[in-house]
Amino acid sequence: MGSKLAHQNEAPFPESLASRFVLSFCPPGGVCCDVFSGSATTGAVAIMNGRKYLGCDISLDQVELGAFRMAEAEERMANK
Repeated sequence: MGSKLAHQNEAPFPESLASRFVLSFCPPGGVCCDVFSGSATTGAVAIMNGRKYLGCDISLDQVELGAFRMAEAEERMANK
């Protein structure tokens, strides 16, 4: 899945799936928008592939989880 945090979401999916869409439809430096961000898998993939990310979710728990996930993605990029 790419992150243990993904499993705290109701509908986790692997980073490899999100990666196909981010790389196909969002140019480098572009903004990837996810209106059902959940655990921010798409956001993490966007950040790790040189894209910006805008995400939202109706659940505060998921927004907070997404914030942790984004911080994790930025740390992964810093350690590359």
